[in-house]
Amino acid sequence: MHRTLFEIPIPFLGKMVPIHSYGFMMAVGFFVAVFAARWRAKKEGMDPGLMSDLGIYVICSGIVGARLFFVIQNFDEYKNNLIDVFKVYEGGLVFYGSLIGVVLFFVVFVRRKKIDFLKTMDVIFPSATIGLAFGRIGCFLNGCCYGDVAGSWSFCAVRFPKTSDVFERINGSPVFLRHYEKGLVDLADNHSLPVHPTQLYAFFSCVLIFFILNTFWKYRKRDGEVMLLFGVIYSIYRFCIEFVRDDNPPLFDSLTISQNISIFVFVISATFFVLRRLNINKLNRVSV
Repeated sequence: MHRTLFEIPIPFLGKMVPIHSYGFMMAVGFFVAVFAARWRAKKEGMDPGLMSDLGIYVICSGIVGARLFFVIQNFDEYKNNLIDVFKVYEGGLVFYGSLIGVVLFFVVFVRRKKIDFLKTMDVIFPSATIGLAFGRIGCFLNGCCYGDVAGSWSFCAVRFPKTSDVFERINGSPVFLRHYEKGLVDLADNHSLPVHPTQLYAFFSCVLIFFILNTFWKYRKRDGEVMLLFGVIYSIYRFCIEFVRDDNPPLFDSLTISQNISIFVFVISATFFVLRRLNINKLNRVSV
């Protein structure tokens, strides 16, 4: 865990501006995603500049949706200090919230610009996936989205450090605080128990999904199939990884909110994917 990558000095003021690893990796992911989207758009005869414009709007709507989803999911932590809601640089974004925010914005955007919704979404989703991968590295450096105690999986586990603020008050890492609340560690300990590096699991999973979607591209038969395949694969991954995460409380059905959404996304995506693959005619075929 390394929350601050480096600090930039401000001349004549004697102050330092911290560059937080989470925000930095989010920025890297954004630029990588836009570059990948522009490359794919150019190959498909679309305007690459549109991808750049979309990138700005998507990142804004995505962050707002992801943050609102996270705050609602963890409202007890914010209800007495609402200013913390705006501290996005400390982590705390949920992908499904981002997805909802982006889709709602995108519906409005495509209607105003009169562009092909499904084809544009096919271009965006693989690009967004590789951008998300870099964001998960930011999660690892920040210590958020952490895993459960590894147990027999300790060979691949990581231990997050106890951290203190400038007044020597213990303020993290999130995993350490979680284990302290559970009575698993003492304040005299310097690290958490070994936990699953779920952030790294997510990174490699997103990279794999990116390559699967790009490989599938030449086999698609109708616009929208890449987007739907993403929904199928990502929902399976997210449902499974929630079993080894420890930052999302289960709901009434013993599943987390992300697992419940994953079930819904999987059913919808898989159903429409199969329907689009089977209901093929020459007028609706995509040239490959």
